[in-house]
Amino acid sequence: MRKFLFLICLCLSFIISNNTYATLYDLHEVSDSRNPKNNQEPETVVVNIIPHQKNGLFDAKHPVKYNVEVFNNYRTEQDGKISVEVRNITGSIVGISEVDFKVKANNKKMIEWKIPVENPGFYDIIVKVNLTEYDDTIRNVFGYKPFEIATPIHKPADFDVFWQKAKDDLHAVNPEYRITPDDILSTPTHQVYLVEMNSLDNVKIYGWLTIPRAKGKYPVLYGLGGYKVEMKPLFFDDFAHFTINVRGIGESNHVINPDNQEILTLHLEDKNKYVYRGIYMDCVRGMDFLLANEKMGLDISRIGLFGGSQGGTLTWIVAGLTQKTIFCVLDNPTFCDFHTNFDICVNRQQPEAGFIIKFLKEFLKRNGNISKEKMLTTLSYFEAQNFISEVKCPSLVGIGLLDLMAPPTCTLSTYNRISNELKKKSELFSFPDMAHEVPMEHNTFKSTWFYEGAVKKLSK
Repeated sequence: MRKFLFLICLCLSFIISNNTYATLYDLHEVSDSRNPKNNQEPETVVVNIIPHQKNGLFDAKHPVKYNVEVFNNYRTEQDGKISVEVRNITGSIVGISEVDFKVKANNKKMIEWKIPVENPGFYDIIVKVNLTEYDDTIRNVFGYKPFEIATPIHKPADFDVFWQKAKDDLHAVNPEYRITPDDILSTPTHQVYLVEMNSLDNVKIYGWLTIPRAKGKYPVLYGLGGYKVEMKPLFFDDFAHFTINVRGIGESNHVINPDNQEILTLHLEDKNKYVYRGIYMDCVRGMDFLLANEKMGLDISRIGLFGGSQGGTLTWIVAGLTQKTIFCVLDNPTFCDFHTNFDICVNRQQPEAGFIIKFLKEFLKRNGNISKEKMLTTLSYFEAQNFISEVKCPSLVGIGLLDLMAPPTCTLSTYNRISNELKKKSELFSFPDMAHEVPMEHNTFKSTWFYEGAVKKLSK
């Protein structure tokens, strides 16, 4: 039988930057032979930190609260201290608290921490456990008033002119589409085609088109890939599917990058030569291909975009540059705000901060004549937040709050610039225990969004 012993309720000063506020915490000790943690190896301590809001997002109506659970599976009592630090996105401490802690053998104890914050933003909560035979540090992230986050925007005055020139240069290139059935990859239910086309600067790129064999006109899912990820055909019963391999992947890399440099910083010294000018136009050329091949059974009035990581960024950018899509589905979009991302990660150790800032820092070391400010000015032309005002379709966004490659601050600041009308049709889901990923159940939800958005609603 479970037995709870209420131990103590105390008031503890929680030191924060404005020197106001205190937090209450409750300690509970639990004896429970049915504790699932007891199934683990003996002589361990298990610590869980659990936000009161499952998605890790809080607001004035839902103040920031966390439970810290400690399961002592040692045969001896454990005592020591537990502390909580709260840090802002650049790592500065905005709150710190510490308690003496003791938990009996084979028992559980829980602390409830109320964390007073005032300013919208994402914060690290760092729990440090120092007990007799156990030490651990656990990081979690929470958002406070996340839909009010607005990082500084760095949109060049000639941004629209720059991208109109890129599109004009692209459209001056004859795509010379070549569509070849692939009998090896095709199945009894789907026909697969290899697609070749010329893109900006006459660079040849490749893609895969998959169409159900059953006669009909199919909505299209256009998939955009992560960083240097080679895309393959996907098979959907109710959709045609198209993926594109942008320059820098496969054969095209030998043409544009014979020295095999890191793609992220290839020609970063010049915005007109920077490789992502071509990559973004490759994705636009893929949309051109779909619009030019309606007769293959494509319903070009129902094109949805999806992608994760860099592919998530490309999803928003293609939607903004073409305005030919009915929805965007994206996870953990990188490149939303290079400036804020750099500030968040520049002092953090790799590999936690991810490859993006690592490669940018290496670029600056190799090119001493290029300042950080000049580099970020070039990258301003390629930030998703500067395209988002032109996105005219709803978005489903999934983010991991532990993500430093695509920090939630950057994603939310970009998402918050979507028009209010589109936000009513859009959805954002956050996962406090995830980094640069989303859970499998969210992938199932994405499939539901595909179907209800393109097949049911728009076919009526």
